[in-house]
Amino acid sequence: MTAEALARFAQADGFEVALDKEGLPPDDPLLRLYGGPLRVRLGTPRLVANFVATVDGVTAFGEGRGEGAMAVSLHSPADRFLMALLRCAADCVLIGAGTLRDDPHHQWTPSTPMPDLAEELTAHRRRLTGAAGPPPLAVVSGSGALPAAHPALRQPEGDVLVITTEEGAARLPVMHPRVRVAVAGKAGEIPAGAIVESVRTHLAAVTILCEGGPLLFGQLLAGGWVDELFLTVAPQLAGRSDQAPRPGVVAGTAFPPDEAAWLGLRSLRRSGDHLFLRYAVTRRA
Repeated sequence: MTAEALARFAQADGFEVALDKEGLPPDDPLLRLYGGPLRVRLGTPRLVANFVATVDGVTAFGEGRGEGAMAVSLHSPADRFLMALLRCAADCVLIGAGTLRDDPHHQWTPSTPMPDLAEELTAHRRRLTGAAGPPPLAVVSGSGALPAAHPALRQPEGDVLVITTEEGAARLPVMHPRVRVAVAGKAGEIPAGAIVESVRTHLAAVTILCEGGPLLFGQLLAGGWVDELFLTVAPQLAGRSDQAPRPGVVAGTAFPPDEAAWLGLRSLRRSGDHLFLRYAVTRRA
């Protein structure tokens, strides 16, 4: 079944590589489909972000349909494949509480977006990291107002760390025994440095994959913690209005021109009408 699923993906949804500064892919079935080595595990502390946005920069419709980023990506198989590969390489998947609420059925494991390739993804992660299970999930919530019925908290497929405040910890719902709590402040917004420190301390995470949301990403970017950005551009225009402001890749943080982060293009891929961009993030004083 795995060989058939790989062949179907390669034929219908594979990548055309326009640029990849990392070089040729190694002898790995999934990386051959990706068309490059996808080096995100470098043995040193690293934070990589992965987003999908419409052509006009919308990352979430916010209309309560329970699809999260999938609605933005138009359910692109190539986007889901890249998401799975990045999760395979991560020591931790980091999300904000809004991202958790926006997709009430997701588990943030490598096989969740590509169940047909679960066996090969498990083998790929084992080759990369030596780990048999999925990367832990870290959820940031200063308020502690998390949905108790969410499967990632009620029946998680891997370990989960909730990063919250003293005030938020008192409001947390009853969660599965695999969910641990890290207190990183007394009340209000948790500083980006405290979030990263919690993940590195409690999960021993060297390579962190941030999957949003825009508020969390903005905090991390402002703190100078982001090393790379993977951005899928989906071929649709979502628009914004006073009634539906809709977030972009960065929210809650605005940089003046002389402080805005610069990006260096490291790879460019296409699958159908979707574009897949990989950027190095340059920190500026």
